Amino acid sequence: MKFGLHYQLPCTGSQSPVQRYRDTLDQAIHAETLGFESVWPVEQHFNPELSILPSPLLLLSALAERTQTLRLGIAIILLPLSHPIRIAEEIATLDVLSNGRVEFGIGRGSLPNHFSGFGVDQAESRERMMEALAMIRQAWTQDRFSFQGQFFQVEDISVVPRPVQHPHPPIRVAANSTETFELMGRLGYPIFVASQVNPFAKMREYIPLYRETRTAAGHPADEGEDVTLLGPLYVGPSQSQIRQELEPSVRRFLESVAAIAAAQGSGLEKQPRRVREAFERVRSMTYEKVSEVMAIFETPDACVERLKQLEEEFHMGRFVCWFNPGGMVPHAQVMRSMELFAAEVMPHFAE
Repeated sequence: MKFGLHYQLPCTGSQSPVQRYRDTLDQAIHAETLGFESVWPVEQHFNPELSILPSPLLLLSALAERTQTLRLGIAIILLPLSHPIRIAEEIATLDVLSNGRVEFGIGRGSLPNHFSGFGVDQAESRERMMEALAMIRQAWTQDRFSFQGQFFQVEDISVVPRPVQHPHPPIRVAANSTETFELMGRLGYPIFVASQVNPFAKMREYIPLYRETRTAAGHPADEGEDVTLLGPLYVGPSQSQIRQELEPSVRRFLESVAAIAAAQGSGLEKQPRRVREAFERVRSMTYEKVSEVMAIFETPDACVERLKQLEEEFHMGRFVCWFNPGGMVPHAQVMRSMELFAAEVMPHFAE
């Protein structure tokens, strides 16, 4: 099993955005030396308590010049918010800069203020995402092309540069709802499953549904590469030290989600059921509950055991570790946890 890093990059008023970015770059660069395979930042907007990372491709292009083998993943680009031609150009450029190390991760998004901020109707998010994806694939695989869709139209253009990877960088889609698990299974796309959105119990329902739909549609079995799990993870020498280092940051994460839900007011009831359920689930969490149902906060031996249980259940090929949910764990402690994980957990999953 491969291991990656996830970054959302919340930044409180007492933290420096410059330092948060520098720490993130240092961690990701160090991760390559430790044997981590990939890094996966996520696009977010308009709320520093949640994230100051609106442009993950800029972060990844900085990493491209300071790493050699690290796969540069995006988990995720909010595809309905952008013009697909611009995304096709930028991803292809990053693939050239990194000599073919890009992993193209996309999703619909779920926060209403993202859509209102960009003047996009959230009710159109699925249709916009799928149309944009179709357009991007054509841009990467045809010398010149035209496209006439519901939302986007182009006539006889050529997108340059072309990606280094042929026919294009690997595509992976964030799956959060029953409909998306089924749709991606039917289309044969690999998926992300994030435990902070769908806890492990939900994954036991959704991942088999995805694979059953995938098989029924005639796509070859590809267990491992088809599913990537992403979730909060932290290792330390003892449970007491883990909790001491991590609990304030986890509380901060829970508080930021609760604040987003509160800001929606009655408008939350207008959101899709999956969004309402995710908000309510996280709002009611405690540190203990987070650790039980959606995270791995363990000593190395216990971390190995829990990861092996997940691997046996879900047959995922990659686990993307979110070492600092909430963003409050000091940089040096994040680095120590990464080092302990690499030294005492990762060798148990070496191929």
